[in-house]
Amino acid sequence: MAILKRNLWTLFALILLGGVLLLSVVLFFRWQGLISDEKLYQTARVELVAQSVDSILRTQELVLDVIGRELLNQDNLLSGSRQIPLLDSILAANPMLVGFGLARPDGTLVRVSTNLDLSTLPNLRTDPETRDSFLGALSSDAMVVGRTYFVDALGAWVIPIRKAIRSPSGEVVAVMTAGMRLDGRGSVFGKTLHDGDSDTVMLFRETDGYVQFMSADGIGPQQYSQIRVPMDQREINRAAFEKELGKSVEEVMQGSDSVVIRTRRQGEDYLTAAVFNARYQLWSISETRFAPLYREFLQSLLQYLLTFLVFGIVFYKGFRIIDNAEKKRRLELSYLSRHDDLTGLLNRNGLLDRLDNLVPDRKPFCLIVINIDNFKGINDRFGLETGDETLLEFGRRLAELVESRDDLARLGGDEYAIVTPNTNLDDVEKACVSLAGNLSRTFEVGRLRLQVTASIGVACFPNDGDSLSKLIRSAHLALYEAKQSRNDVCIYRSEMEMAYLRRLSVEQRLRYGLASGSLYMVYQPQVDQTGKAVGLEALVRWQDEELGFVSPAEFVEVAEKSGLMVPLGRFVLETSIREYSLFRNEVGGFVDLSINISVIQFRQPDFVETVLEVLAMHRVSPGELVLEITESLFMSDFERVLKTIERLREKGIRISMDDFGTGYSSLSLLRKLPLDELKIDKSFVDTILEDEKAANMIRSIIAIARSHNMELVAEGVEEEAQASAPVEMGCRRFQGYYFSRPETLDRLKANPALAIGH
Repeated sequence: MAILKRNLWTLFALILLGGVLLLSVVLFFRWQGLISDEKLYQTARVELVAQSVDSILRTQELVLDVIGRELLNQDNLLSGSRQIPLLDSILAANPMLVGFGLARPDGTLVRVSTNLDLSTLPNLRTDPETRDSFLGALSSDAMVVGRTYFVDALGAWVIPIRKAIRSPSGEVVAVMTAGMRLDGRGSVFGKTLHDGDSDTVMLFRETDGYVQFMSADGIGPQQYSQIRVPMDQREINRAAFEKELGKSVEEVMQGSDSVVIRTRRQGEDYLTAAVFNARYQLWSISETRFAPLYREFLQSLLQYLLTFLVFGIVFYKGFRIIDNAEKKRRLELSYLSRHDDLTGLLNRNGLLDRLDNLVPDRKPFCLIVINIDNFKGINDRFGLETGDETLLEFGRRLAELVESRDDLARLGGDEYAIVTPNTNLDDVEKACVSLAGNLSRTFEVGRLRLQVTASIGVACFPNDGDSLSKLIRSAHLALYEAKQSRNDVCIYRSEMEMAYLRRLSVEQRLRYGLASGSLYMVYQPQVDQTGKAVGLEALVRWQDEELGFVSPAEFVEVAEKSGLMVPLGRFVLETSIREYSLFRNEVGGFVDLSINISVIQFRQPDFVETVLEVLAMHRVSPGELVLEITESLFMSDFERVLKTIERLREKGIRISMDDFGTGYSSLSLLRKLPLDELKIDKSFVDTILEDEKAANMIRSIIAIARSHNMELVAEGVEEEAQASAPVEMGCRRFQGYYFSRPETLDRLKANPALAIGH
């Protein structure tokens, strides 16, 4: 059934074939019905004719026998010849007969009806016309039927009948003879027994092969009395007769049932029914030509064919309508499967089909992948409808900017692609830079005026990938590189492959490292102006068996992009608090414990509960914990972040803003956020001595912290002068290599200069 559903015309062909088979069966049975009906008709007619003829002949035989014996009883048969008026009265009572005669065994007629002239009558034994039947009567106990001939004395065509009159000893005394009229006067011989010019009814003589009687168009006694089938032809006909019936002619002649056969004469087919009368040696035959049956069957055939043709046309029209609708539906489905619902551009499947057509031809082309920067922020801030409108407008702009020879597609989400035959990398890069600039123009979405930027990655076939999968992979590697700086264009380079493989390797080993415990924590002290340690910042490190030491900047970035940031953050939180708890108990005092929290980790629904649970587990007071966050945390869903911070501070946990001064919205954030601490970024501390602007920036940050009653920490202090300058400006807490590198807690305990816990 699956094949039939896929190919409607196969179903139509099967229905048509079924119709042809059904039509063939109907026509077959129609033809068989015609033959069967005709056989029944011919059989019924021939049996009726045979019964009628037999009845007539038996009646006339009885008449001859009775009259002959009556004449013999009246006078001496041998006493001359004369007419007998008595016979006239019998003729009047039996109009089928035309004359009577009584002959001696030598063939001389001695008694006749008055309508016959004895002088004109021949000797029945010697006359060629009567000799055979007369001699037959002498040797037969039954009546003998003679060959039809014209009797001059009567002026009529008659069928002679002769009956031998025997003595009690069996000796022939005389032969009674008469003639039966062919006009019949109501008898079977006077009726038209055939139907039309293709039909024939006849009596055929077995003894000599002559036709006794025939009912057919254009045939009278003068014709059929001369029709005779030669003996050699009779043998041929009988051989075919016996072959079709499966039994001999003698067996048929001995029986009384009719038989029906199909014969062929003179190039025409006949259906013939026959019954043999053994007493009178006559075949009763009813036959018709097949031509009328052919004509009737042809009429039925034309009617059935016309009906079949009408139904065939109706079915064809119906299937045509269904097929057109199915083709339209398939085209629509094909279009929908190859085009994006939102923008109407080609989708991923459509683009892959296009690339599948280009790759086998080995013609060079470029694949350009475009990704909207920070599109998730639009969805989160303004809703999905605004996001969809942004995608739609972005697609419209792309369609306006690309050339007509290029193929444009939306791969999904906020990612688009362009396939262009231009492979000149300088031209392609310039076009992409121009494209990025045009796409960054402000546009309106409803009542909003938005500006989005896009990162673009480019790869060329076949240089950057000789297969479809490799090319797409290369383009995405270039896009990944461009996304690092946002609103950038990057052409694929082979070294990107190594960087990609490195990221994959780091990701896989990091998963293993989190499970096997190869990550560990170090801590960098925070000191006051006297050099006393007042806090510890927890920092995660990783020493892998295969990769060796992996920089936190590298594996933290990989964790954020691979879904590993949550388990990594959980490890840092639990390990830091657990180790700090043990350390605090050993040294007999406490300091602030600062832990960096990623954006992904902070946005987890159960983040506050998790922190409180870990603190309680290791018996650490919330007041000892400082969570360091960055400005990127507030780029989206500000209200939700604010609620989380407020819940943490309600529990006594302090919040520190890391890398303060490097963002664009720090001052506005300070007005809204309940922060406890600011950390001056290392980039300002590095240039504090030689860059007056950096020094002034630090002074401003210190003033802001004082005005908001916030603690202040200067990061990245590596020289004594870098520590002295902030002290003079009013900063009282420091962190950097000048005081201590990040170390394990055991090594920090052994450093008397820090006086941790004392």
